[in-house]
Amino acid sequence: MAGGSRKNGRRRRGAAVYTPVAALLALFIIIFGVSVFFRVERITVTGSMRYTEDEIISASGIERGDNLFFMDRDAAARRITGAMPYVAVVRIERRAPGTAVIEITESRAVAAVAEGGSYWKIDSGGRVLERTDFAGTAGLIRVSGFSPRTPKEGGQLETEESYETQRGFLLEVLSAIESRGIAGDVSNLDITNISAITFTYRGDVSVNLGGGDNASFKLDKFLSELEREPGFRGRIDVSKDGRTYVNPDADGAS
Repeated sequence: MAGGSRKNGRRRRGAAVYTPVAALLALFIIIFGVSVFFRVERITVTGSMRYTEDEIISASGIERGDNLFFMDRDAAARRITGAMPYVAVVRIERRAPGTAVIEITESRAVAAVAEGGSYWKIDSGGRVLERTDFAGTAGLIRVSGFSPRTPKEGGQLETEESYETQRGFLLEVLSAIESRGIAGDVSNLDITNISAITFTYRGDVSVNLGGGDNASFKLDKFLSELEREPGFRGRIDVSKDGRTYVNPDADGAS
């Protein structure tokens, strides 16, 4: 009886030692398998028109041979957006076996803001894309009456604290314009007076939005008026009382 107890005790002690050893061995096998069999063998880039695949891969810091599951995708995305102003959004996916996919969403220059003797291209969300000269603003909405604070490529358009309302209205108007697909028809956006924001449409129509609030609603009113009067030239005021005030002008917009 005593012999049986001793044997049972040895078996229990053996099991107690074997269990953690087996668990460690299994963990080692898993880690070894992941590190050996799930390495980055291929990196692909989609969605980029402005930058080459090699430029984006280099900026990401992802290299062939990296562990596919342990790579820091957020850090890689930040490196890309930090190095490339026109890249707005980066998404990095892991696809077995051994493929890292970098999906790029690029910004599009919509407007140009004057600063000193230069202009800065921005997208409708206020992302600063690049410095240019007057000739480089062709085809963009030239913004007047707004003073940016030390623009930086890849950063957000900023201004002094006292002009934050003006900045907010500017971005709301730009977003509404772009979402309606008319950015290429708009020029000379003047935001000097935030109660009387104006722009020129197709060179023939002067539009007064009033404040930048409800910009989408006001733009829809303006476009509806143009649909009723194709070929209209003159001034359209959508700033007051939910009504549209039209002033035809044979000489077009001034």
